[in-house]
Amino acid sequence: MKTGFNKLATLAMRTAATVLISASIAIPAQAQVKIIVGSTVSTDVSAAALALAIKNGAFKRAGLDIQLKNFVQSNQKYDTFKAGAIDIDINMGAINAAQLYASGVPVQVLRAVTPADIWAVVAPTTSPLKSAADLKGKRFGVVSLSGTNFGATYAALKLSNVDMMRDMKVSTLPPSAILLALDKREIDAATIYEPYLTPALKAGRVKVVLKPGELYQARYKEPFLTLVISAQKDFVTENRAATAKFVAVMEQTLASLGSNTDAAATALTELMPEIQLSQAQVKELLLPYIPNVIKTPNDAATVKAAQNLYDRMLEAKQLRSSVKASEFWIKL
Repeated sequence: MKTGFNKLATLAMRTAATVLISASIAIPAQAQVKIIVGSTVSTDVSAAALALAIKNGAFKRAGLDIQLKNFVQSNQKYDTFKAGAIDIDINMGAINAAQLYASGVPVQVLRAVTPADIWAVVAPTTSPLKSAADLKGKRFGVVSLSGTNFGATYAALKLSNVDMMRDMKVSTLPPSAILLALDKREIDAATIYEPYLTPALKAGRVKVVLKPGELYQARYKEPFLTLVISAQKDFVTENRAATAKFVAVMEQTLASLGSNTDAAATALTELMPEIQLSQAQVKELLLPYIPNVIKTPNDAATVKAAQNLYDRMLEAKQLRSSVKASEFWIKL
């Protein structure tokens, strides 16, 4: 990943994770800590790492009994998290974490996992649109007016002095409906994401106009932190050692995902059949994004990047009030 973060973090992440996991191998089954883990049904690397670590027994060897809850829609997952029925969420949006925290939900971010690399602003292949500036006055589709889908697009377009809500005609549509609307020229462009992006590009239905995460990275020299591993504060307080082991297993699995992509894709299709993709399709969607996994823990630079993101999202009206990342981004 092209950030200013320490390139040696990968080795440190693997080493720390191995030490923590190795120390737990001999834990008997009756001593295992139950963790209810929520995940949006997705082909993101965090979901893949979770599925692989469940299937290959890494969590069991660390003394953790993982009970997985899948959610087709992320808003349902966040409602369940707010109700206290999930201990850890492995692919929570970084913006959503701030929104939950600002509303009084006792959430703690354990580590960042991915930048905004699976999102793209697209247009029909024959469209003349080539840049952010070309989008002024155009009809634009998004899946919602909140979260990363909107926030990343808003922040990227603002860099070209394009205000989505002032300069464009924005409408909300489900991902599949967005592609149909583009086909019918009912909208001029839209933000879509995996697992919809790659198939649409391969089929020649759309072209990429810009990648919001890349524009953000280029301007600010830090990633648009997107998906994070988060937990209930009470759970972390009562099970800090188990939480640290969970993160260690995830870190080790993420670090080795490149050499275990086939197994990860198989595990993901088995544990999240709602994806409705073949193992080969899931692998294809995973491969481009594995190198971009955020390798640093919640160190000072990462928390600063989170704070900068939140300040920019406050301007984008994605946050109703300012938040301090240092208050809920923790380092175990």
